[in-house]
Amino acid sequence: MSLNKQISEAELKRLIHQLDIGGEDADGEEDASAAPGERDENGQLVKQDGSIRIRNQQIHVQDPIAGGEYAVIYPMSPVRLFVNEQEVVWEAPVRASDRISWKVEEQPLFEITISEDKLLAHLRLFATERYASRLVDAGPDRRVIVRAEDDESIVLKTVQLADVVAKLEEMSIKSRIEFAAIQRELLEPTYEPIVVASGKAPADGEDARLEIYFDQQVRSEFFEVDGAIDFRNHLRIPTVQKGDLMARKIPMVDGTAGYDVLGNVTLPKPPKDLFILAKPNVELTADGRVIARKQGRPRITGGKIKTLDVSTSYVVSGNVDISTGNIVFSGDVIVCGDVTDNMIVESLGNVYVYGHVFNSTITATGSINVRGNVISSRLYSGYFGVLFNRLYHTSKQLCDSIEKLLAASKLLEEALEAKRQPVRFGQIVQLLLETKMRDILPAIKELQFVISNIRNIRQTEYEKLKEISEMFTKPTKLIESATREFVQGFLALLQDTHGEVARMQEEQVEISINQCQGGELKSNGDIVIHRDGVLLCELFSARNIVFLSEQGICRGSRLDAGDSIRASIVGGQTGAISVLKARRKVQIRKMYSGRICVGKYCKDVFEPIEQTIFDVQALKRYSEPDDKRAT
Repeated sequence: MSLNKQISEAELKRLIHQLDIGGEDADGEEDASAAPGERDENGQLVKQDGSIRIRNQQIHVQDPIAGGEYAVIYPMSPVRLFVNEQEVVWEAPVRASDRISWKVEEQPLFEITISEDKLLAHLRLFATERYASRLVDAGPDRRVIVRAEDDESIVLKTVQLADVVAKLEEMSIKSRIEFAAIQRELLEPTYEPIVVASGKAPADGEDARLEIYFDQQVRSEFFEVDGAIDFRNHLRIPTVQKGDLMARKIPMVDGTAGYDVLGNVTLPKPPKDLFILAKPNVELTADGRVIARKQGRPRITGGKIKTLDVSTSYVVSGNVDISTGNIVFSGDVIVCGDVTDNMIVESLGNVYVYGHVFNSTITATGSINVRGNVISSRLYSGYFGVLFNRLYHTSKQLCDSIEKLLAASKLLEEALEAKRQPVRFGQIVQLLLETKMRDILPAIKELQFVISNIRNIRQTEYEKLKEISEMFTKPTKLIESATREFVQGFLALLQDTHGEVARMQEEQVEISINQCQGGELKSNGDIVIHRDGVLLCELFSARNIVFLSEQGICRGSRLDAGDSIRASIVGGQTGAISVLKARRKVQIRKMYSGRICVGKYCKDVFEPIEQTIFDVQALKRYSEPDDKRAT
């Protein structure tokens, strides 16, 4: 073979070294002269980087020549590499003199996991056998990654049923172990998590509940809708007769305990009991039945403690006016005529008005039904009926004031004791009433007035309250007789009165009207407009606002519903706009102009729209959140 140019001996040896021809002697050691430094034409060593070569489970390093760079080595998991007994986790330069060792970190053949609720244990098989490992040949090169591969000719370990069971025991898993499932996975691996042990979830019990056997709302036959006239001359008020079964308590049912895969007992969620308080007009039997003792309207009030009663009714055969005075009644109020200007009707029950309501206030812990028109009046039902009730408000105001009075009197007592100037407690109270606590006496007089005007109450319930409050209006007697315990007793009676009124709030309340102009209506239930609609009104409902008549209008009004609004005709060609705001949905039959808000999204309507339903998703497409618009 002829060459155009004779190759040097050094170049030939370097080529032999790269091709791994005769690279090892008989002892398997690398020939140190396999790649001597190359020299240039002037006989100087040529710059050459260091190199690494992996062969036959050995790592060989050659140092650089003439200022070349050192070779770099780094491991790939599961190989762990050590240079001079220091573990290398990333790239590391090495020399021929370095002591390099390695080992392959064993990977688990399977794992056992426990679910978060500890009711299931899963086995996941990664491999059925573990093989010996060997290094993958590489190089020579300046940068070498140390890799390992399985030598399938040498089996070190095979997963057995006993291995899995031993691991389960090590993890203290002992409940309902599925040996068959484990063996099946070992024989026919899916390599997916399988259930190998399971506990038993606790079975929750059932809360106590109250089955009610009477209608809690007035029937809508009371109204006219779209010209369909109901000629009945009475309200469809729910009524029970003496001996009727009003309700029945279904007792709570205890749950059953369970256990987890670790063998621990897991307890069920304890059921909630229901407490029932029976008023004198009802009987609560040992087996939880509630039976009426008299005829009247059945009612249920309260939250955690359910109070059942049969309410009597106070009937005003004509108008509520100056001749009748304000009506304050512990039960239902039925007004056969009108409620005239500047009158107040307060009911710890429902209020039914056959006529109109003019510039007056009606509060009811239950529902309010007005057959006529509502003009410039305020109607508050349910929670709002409690909130705006004068007995509730006055007792709450006095509770706060008496607490401040007690705190202030204690400070004065301590200051006087420090100066060794004893004084009667009653004198301190009287001094505070005349100076810092001047609002207490007017509130006490208001309380006395309200109590004296409440019809259908057992006076013995308020005799003590009236007696104590009377003492505050007599300075001489107060100074002589008042003690701290006396004032604390008055505070306790006020708190009981306030709590009693608060518990009068009924469930399933609503305000039902035909039409309203210039009024304010608030209900923690529904507001239902049966006929003509509302004009220049403020309506707030914790649930729904519903216009039943297709011709019912809403003009210049603000409606706010905790759930949804269903309106018929909103706005007009002229006049003030209306704002309709609901948490879930606003449904419109026809709207000329106004503003619609659902959740935090709003839309202004400038052109007439018909048969449209607005919800959050609909408004999101073309509106900004209400809070952003405000900014």
